[in-house]
Amino acid sequence: MDDKVIFENMKKFFNVSSLEDVAEKMGYSRNTASTWRSKGLTSSVKLKFTSLSVDKVKKPQNIKVNLRYFDDVAASAGYGAINSSANFSLIPVSGEFLEKVLKVPVKNYDVIRVFGDSMEPFAQNGDMVIIDLDADIKNGDIIIANIGGDVYMKKFLRNPIQKEIKLTSLNSFYQDIVLTEDKIVELKIIGKVRCKFSLDMKVY
Repeated sequence: MDDKVIFENMKKFFNVSSLEDVAEKMGYSRNTASTWRSKGLTSSVKLKFTSLSVDKVKKPQNIKVNLRYFDDVAASAGYGAINSSANFSLIPVSGEFLEKVLKVPVKNYDVIRVFGDSMEPFAQNGDMVIIDLDADIKNGDIIIANIGGDVYMKKFLRNPIQKEIKLTSLNSFYQDIVLTEDKIVELKIIGKVRCKFSLDMKVY
C-alpha cells in the first residue's frame, strides 16, 4: 500500500488532521513526521500501526487503564511547593473516556492538582492535570519538573547555544526559572502535561 494512503488511514484512525499528530499518538516525537514524508514509513512503524488497528478491533475502548492520583502532591504553578509524601490511589478508567473525553492517547497517567496561578490562562489554581511520564519532551511543552524537591508546572524552553534551560510561566507576573549548564543536573523532568480538567463542579 502506498505511504500516502497509509498516512490518510493513520489520520482517520487517530481522528487527527496532521501527520505530526499521528506521530505523537503513536509515541514518537512530532519531528518524526518529517522523516516519514521524506524517507517513507519503516516496516516497524507499519507493523506498530497495524497492531494498533487490530487491537482496536479486538478490544474496543472498553479497555481499562489506571490513573495514579496523587491527592497530596501539588505541582506548584507559582514558586514551588516541597512535597513531604507521594502516596497515590489507583483510579481505573476506560480507554474510551481518555480518548473521547480527555482527548489523550490510551495509556496510564499520573494525575496531580495545580497550585497557584502562574500558568493561567492554561491552568487555574485547583485544576487537575494529566501527566504523561513517557512522553518525549520538546521546546514549548508544558511539563512537570522537580528541582531540589520543589515541584513546578512550567513551559519548557531549551537554548542549546547558550546551554541553558528556561522554565517559564504563562502568567507574566512570575519570573522565569533559568538553569545554566552547571545547574541543569538539578532538573528532573517528571513528565509532559497532556491536558487539564477541573473538578470545580456543582452536584444537583
